[in-house]
Amino acid sequence: MKYLIRLVRYIALVALVIVTSVSSQTHANVPKQEITINPGKYFNYYHIQLDLIPNQYRVNERYGFNPGGQFEVFIPKELFPIPAPNCREHIIVRMPYSNNTHQKKALFERLSQSKETTRVTLELNPYLNIVTESPLALELTYCNVFFRHKHGDYYNKPN
Repeated sequence: MKYLIRLVRYIALVALVIVTSVSSQTHANVPKQEITINPGKYFNYYHIQLDLIPNQYRVNERYGFNPGGQFEVFIPKELFPIPAPNCREHIIVRMPYSNNTHQKKALFERLSQSKETTRVTLELNPYLNIVTESPLALELTYCNVFFRHKHGDYYNKPN
């Protein structure tokens, strides 16, 4: 019985090493992403523009399009340009609440149809760790980021 328990633990450890290795190799193939740093009143904001390519993301249909224009998009973590070591599967891109929903509804519909590549602007704050400042290296501390917002609406520009 002790031998069987040791064997199971060994197999689990080997599987973990393989998964970690494959995940690191896959992430290494994701192109480097240009990060725009915008100074804020209390801290810097980090933004990226990301191309959402059909079949490489999915809209959370269960969550849908909610009041205030809120919706979610799931991107496999190995396809996301910023490492997220604490995430298992997906990075969740969330659209924040606001009173203006026209532009958000159009984006939701475009992403739901998933027929064309759509460039979006994302805000990496607040779940961000600065690994090194020079050269700049970042990682996500949690599994979610937000569509960029400015003046109460989605803002699809990095600066």
